[in-house]
Amino acid sequence: MLFRRMVCLLLAAAMCFGISAHAEEAESPSFIMAGFDNTQYRDWINNEFFVRMEERTGVHFIYRQYNDEAKWMLEKASMTADGSDLPDVLFKASLTGAECMALRDKGVLIDLKPYLQECCPHLWAILEAHPDYLAAITLPDGSIAALPFINDPSIQNYVWINREWLNNLRLDMPTTAQELVDVLTAFQTRDPNKNGKKDEIPMGFLGPFDLKFLGHAFGLICNDYNIFVEDHQVKFMPMEENFRLFVTWCRDLYAAGLLDKNGFSISDQMRTVTDSKATPTYGAVITNMAADLFSVSWAENYEIMMPLAYEGKQIYRDFSGSVIRGSFAVTSACKDPKKMLQWVDCLYTEEGAVLASIGQENIDYLVDGDGSWRFVESVQNNYDMFRAGTLIEGGAVCPGILAEDFQRRMSGSAMVQNVLGQQDEFAQYVQLPFPYYTLTREQENRIAPLQNEIGYYVDMQIARWVLGEEEITDEAFDAFEAKLQELGLNEFLSFWQEVLDQL
Repeated sequence: MLFRRMVCLLLAAAMCFGISAHAEEAESPSFIMAGFDNTQYRDWINNEFFVRMEERTGVHFIYRQYNDEAKWMLEKASMTADGSDLPDVLFKASLTGAECMALRDKGVLIDLKPYLQECCPHLWAILEAHPDYLAAITLPDGSIAALPFINDPSIQNYVWINREWLNNLRLDMPTTAQELVDVLTAFQTRDPNKNGKKDEIPMGFLGPFDLKFLGHAFGLICNDYNIFVEDHQVKFMPMEENFRLFVTWCRDLYAAGLLDKNGFSISDQMRTVTDSKATPTYGAVITNMAADLFSVSWAENYEIMMPLAYEGKQIYRDFSGSVIRGSFAVTSACKDPKKMLQWVDCLYTEEGAVLASIGQENIDYLVDGDGSWRFVESVQNNYDMFRAGTLIEGGAVCPGILAEDFQRRMSGSAMVQNVLGQQDEFAQYVQLPFPYYTLTREQENRIAPLQNEIGYYVDMQIARWVLGEEEITDEAFDAFEAKLQELGLNEFLSFWQEVLDQL
């Protein structure tokens, strides 16, 4: 049975990427593709990714590319099933769950679920292996209106620590909250960058959002709504007993100068360094990738700190999950949905993912005898223009998968391979605080005012306490909880419990 399944997948891949004489001879059907992509200089009409996909599949598109996100949102909202200019497919669609449901109700989007097993064998194999992924893209009525990008490992907001500084001071990577304090104190006092100045910033962060990722040191994780699930009950992290310990710990770090004094700035530019010749000043930073903040020569010295142990356990918030929903949909105007799904299924193969994010072999990159690969010199010398003109990743999320295994084989990419290895190790500790869910527009409108009030108040109060603007006392916490009740915390938690109960 397994052998037959593998044969079927291989044949499907051949259908996706083999250029048959028959396909070349037949007249290419035309379909209208609309979507959002704000990557600078990218023009879908002339983008090599689409040219190459047409060569491989025989599918020709007429493109309606939106560069302005607000205009794309208005366009989606105005679509109707009887609209004469309705596109066939939505690509890089950035569809929310509420948009999917609204467009399904209007008859704009078709249910893709009945087609997936036959027309998307590669995606279907992934969904069968991960039932939670299938649940994540399924709407409450059981339909699937849009296909995802599957990002495995998922994006996280890590704590990155300067390994060179640890080595200079002969320190180990911290494994507990106290060990982290000891390391940051050493960064502050023992001149790890060896310039004879007290210019080190032990830990950089950006506001309460980043700080809450340190809550894992006290067994605390939550999503953007400050909630998590325990024994099928929705809990509010700021009401947990350890929240006060966590906030007090953060205040002590800040008071001791171990946290960036500009950490509550509204701008991320204060911790972004592009001058590779500058003296490193950050010992640790909370961010997705160190390379997003620092030059390559700096970033390669940073390693991911594994979650700190609390009572012998290590947990960490899964920031984004592996499923990024709403990237590809087929409308009721499409005369051949099967053809469109066969086209997009190519992107759920490694070859398709490589074509979308790296390019074409022997043109954009070369594979060496040991199986490693490298970009050709022209790409290396002008990567930004190459990315805009040849690839489709970036700008907005496109359907498909991450070509992780292929990326690992990049020649001379010791830093990339090292980071991927760290991410693999880290992945065993992450968990979603709340399961995947889909809200209706009515539900979004109901929860938004509560979240705006409660979420803002929690973040501002964390900042006040950490900055030392208000004392952390029993009376202060009583007032904090009373204010949360005044803002509608009970209604807020009841809402999320209803959502959880319906999953």
